[in-house]
Amino acid sequence: MKNEKLLRDPVHDLIVFDRDLPEDRLLLAAMDTAEVQRLRRIKQLGMAHMAYQGAEHSRFSHSMGVLHLVRRMLDRLAHNEPVAPEWKLATQLAGLLHDLGHGPFSHVMEKFFREHHETWTERIILSPATQVNRVLTAYDPKLPAMVVDALHGRAEPLWLNSIISSQMDADRFDYLLRDSHMTGVKYGIFDLERLLMLLRIGSSGDRIVVARKGVLPVEKYLQSRYQMYRQVYFHKTVTAAEAMLMSVLSRARDMAADGPVPHVDPGTPLGKLLSKDEITVDEFLALDDSVLYHAMNLWSRCDDDVLRDLSDRLLNRRLFKSIEVQSDADGEDLLFSERLHAAQEFLEQRGLDYRYYLRFSRSSDTPYKPYGSRGGKAVIWLEDDMNPGEYVDVKDVSPTIRAFTESPYTIIRAFFPEKAGDESIRAELTQILLG
Repeated sequence: MKNEKLLRDPVHDLIVFDRDLPEDRLLLAAMDTAEVQRLRRIKQLGMAHMAYQGAEHSRFSHSMGVLHLVRRMLDRLAHNEPVAPEWKLATQLAGLLHDLGHGPFSHVMEKFFREHHETWTERIILSPATQVNRVLTAYDPKLPAMVVDALHGRAEPLWLNSIISSQMDADRFDYLLRDSHMTGVKYGIFDLERLLMLLRIGSSGDRIVVARKGVLPVEKYLQSRYQMYRQVYFHKTVTAAEAMLMSVLSRARDMAADGPVPHVDPGTPLGKLLSKDEITVDEFLALDDSVLYHAMNLWSRCDDDVLRDLSDRLLNRRLFKSIEVQSDADGEDLLFSERLHAAQEFLEQRGLDYRYYLRFSRSSDTPYKPYGSRGGKAVIWLEDDMNPGEYVDVKDVSPTIRAFTESPYTIIRAFFPEKAGDESIRAELTQILLG
């Protein structure tokens, strides 16, 4: 019998490793490092649990799912196109480690501190101070740099990069199915098994393509992505909770500029972030969801009225109400109009500091965007039945997908409290903002 390690996954069922294989032993060792285990303490969907109570899954479970799908895609494709063992391993590790650089509540912190998680991921993998770097280096000193190359689209052969980053990569496959399953919605369901069977390596060897008969499964996949963004990731309650977390952090950061923040040692990683000081890789890795929850729990009883109120509201789900601005033009106008100034004045007159009690969000997406800086990697290519060895953009044979390329959308929302003290302000403030 094989010396197997079996992991049970709610989306993919069994994820299997063979301890007799050196590569699998390395993957298991990397999985057990402090940097990967930290991902258990970071929610995959940030504040989405405020709208979907089941959305408590972590970046760790997602990373495991991505690794599993990378392995399946390699098994499906590499037998026809030999891959050097070191690049096959680096690609698997890239799937496992691609989210190491996420901070507390995932993309919320990314927006607030304006530093992309991919930058931190690279630093963590390359830092000799991290466990994951030491594990990879002990196996092969070149491996950390190769994993980073795989994450940045520099793997060899070139088609490997499509597994890690493309319009149909292991990351997207997993998060759509996982987020749909854990939130309890049906929007993210698509035929993964059929799509995997339809994948091919392009004749040029630089990309993964889809068999021509795969048009309908690709349409369903892109429809699922569209629905998940509209119904889950951009849900009004989710964006309201994110806006409130931004308000909490903004108040704490503003206080840090003038002096100490209640219950935060300025020398701690959180203290340094709030003070806009540089932090080390080790200090970044000390930050997870529990750090912010602990801080907000203390802030909910602090002396500062704004920080106390906002923290208490967020911890106990007394979220701001939202209104949607119907168009880009209207939204852009709103931010620089007399209506905005009137809304700010309205809140100030009722004892609410508009800097923290009036927030805006802008959520944008294009369901299928084949053009841009990523060039050919952004295109889903189909085999051309009429011209063997030639490929066509899926939008050119699918009116449904072509409509997606022509349907970018933006949702602009304003968030504010329903009441100021005992006074209901929702109706009046809505009227002021919408005019």
